Amino acid sequence: MKPAAVLLCLLATVTSASAEPQVSEDTGTAQAAHAPRIREVRFAGDPAFEPDALKKVLQELESRSVIPGIWRRRPVYEPRAVEADLIRLRSFYFSQGYFDARVGVDGFTIDGGDAILTLEVQSGPKYAVRHFEIDGINDQRRAIATDSSGEFPADTLCTWLLDARRNAETHGLLDFAVELAVSHTDGPALLNPRRAWVDVIARVQSGSAYTVGRIDFSGHHRINESTLRRAMTLQERSLFDVGSLRASLARLNRSGLFEPLTLGDVVIRTKADTLTADLTVPIRERPGRRWSVSGPLGPSPFGLLEAAISSRLPPWGRGIFEASTYSLTLGVTGFSNPLIRLLPIRVKPSPPALLILERPFLPGQALLSGFALSPQLSAQRLLAGYGLTHLDRVAQAALIGEPPDSSGLLIPISGRHTSGMGGESEEASFLICNPPARSHQRLRRGAALAAGLVLGSFRPY
Repeated sequence: MKPAAVLLCLLATVTSASAEPQVSEDTGTAQAAHAPRIREVRFAGDPAFEPDALKKVLQELESRSVIPGIWRRRPVYEPRAVEADLIRLRSFYFSQGYFDARVGVDGFTIDGGDAILTLEVQSGPKYAVRHFEIDGINDQRRAIATDSSGEFPADTLCTWLLDARRNAETHGLLDFAVELAVSHTDGPALLNPRRAWVDVIARVQSGSAYTVGRIDFSGHHRINESTLRRAMTLQERSLFDVGSLRASLARLNRSGLFEPLTLGDVVIRTKADTLTADLTVPIRERPGRRWSVSGPLGPSPFGLLEAAISSRLPPWGRGIFEASTYSLTLGVTGFSNPLIRLLPIRVKPSPPALLILERPFLPGQALLSGFALSPQLSAQRLLAGYGLTHLDRVAQAALIGEPPDSSGLLIPISGRHTSGMGGESEEASFLICNPPARSHQRLRRGAALAAGLVLGSFRPY
C-alpha cells in the first residue's frame, strides 16, 4: 500500500549502519550539526558499468540543476539517503542479470567543506536466464519467453507485475506481494557453456478482497467533515479501490484548502477477520490568512498592479453556508485589466478597491462553489468570473487528467547468499519496478499552466 519511497526509507532506517561515513583521518570527523554536501560520488571495485550510467540510477545523491549551467544544488549527506540509493543500485544490477552484485560504502572524505562519497561495487558474474515464469496471477502459472542470449527480461516482468497489482487493487486485494526466486541450473551447453545459468520464478500472492470500513479524518479544525466526505469518491462499505482513493486525495488537493496529500499519508488498518479496512486521512489545513502583491515591473497601462489581504471566515454553518469554506478579500488595484475588453460581454473597469467574499472550487460541490460575491461588482461580472473558474477546472482536468500511480513495487529476491561489504550482514536484496511515466507529462503540465494564466488574465475581478 505504501509507495516505494516510503518502503525505501524504512529499509534505510533498518540498514543505515552500513552507510555510516568512514571519514579519513586527515580530514577530521564530520559534525552532525553541519552535515556536508556531497560534491561527487565515485565508484570503486568492479562495477562493470561506466560511472555515468550508474550515476543516473542515483536519486537521493544526485546533484540537481537549479539554474542550468550556473547553479547546481548538492545533496546533504544523510545515511538514510545513501542506503536508499544503495538499494536502487542493487536493483539496477539485478535487473541486468547480476544476481550476486554487492554494493556498499567504501569511503567518505571531506575536501574543502564538501564530501566525496566512494561506493564499492562488486558486480560478480552476469547470469543467463534459462527458464522464467510468473506464478499466481489469476491463479495461473505463466512462462515468459527468453531469447537465446539468456537476458533477464526485467522490463517484461515489471510490466506484468504492475498490471497485476493495478488489477488487484481495483478489486480490493490489498495484500499484493511478490517474491523473486533465483536458482542455479545447468544451461544449454550448446549455446554458451562458459556462462552461469539460472532459473527465475516470480511468485505472486494477492490475498482476499477487502471492503472499506470507516473513513475518518484527523487534523481538521475549521473545515467541516461533511465537506471532506463530499470530495471522496471512495465510499464506506464499497470495494476498496486504491485508484478511487488516489483520485479522492487528488480532489482534496485541488481545493487548495489543505496541504497536499499522498497515498503514503493515509493510515490503513486492515481487519482480517471481517475483511474490512479502516482509513484515517490526516488533514493539514493551510493558514486562514494570507496576503499578496503582484503586478508589472513598473507602472504600465498593460498590466495589473494590485495588493490583497485575505482571511478565511470562522467555522460556522454547514453545506453551502459553511463559513470556513469562504474567504473575505480586500484588494487594491492600481491598473485595470485591459484583457477583460475581449470578453463577449461588456464589463466596466474594476473599482480601485474591492471587497470580495469568495468560495473556491470544491470537489463534490462544483455548482455551489467557485463563485464570488461583491457589492461593488455587477451580476454580469460575477457570472463571468464563475464561468471562467469552472472553465479553468475543466481545462486542468482535460490536460493533466487523473494522477498516475507513482508508487514503485519492491520485490524481494531469494536464493542469494552474498553478504555485505566487509563481511557484514546480508544486504537488502530487492528488484524495484517503477510505473512508466505518463507520456508528454511535462508538456501537459506546461499547457495546463499556460491555460490557467490565460484564463486568469480574463478574470473580471
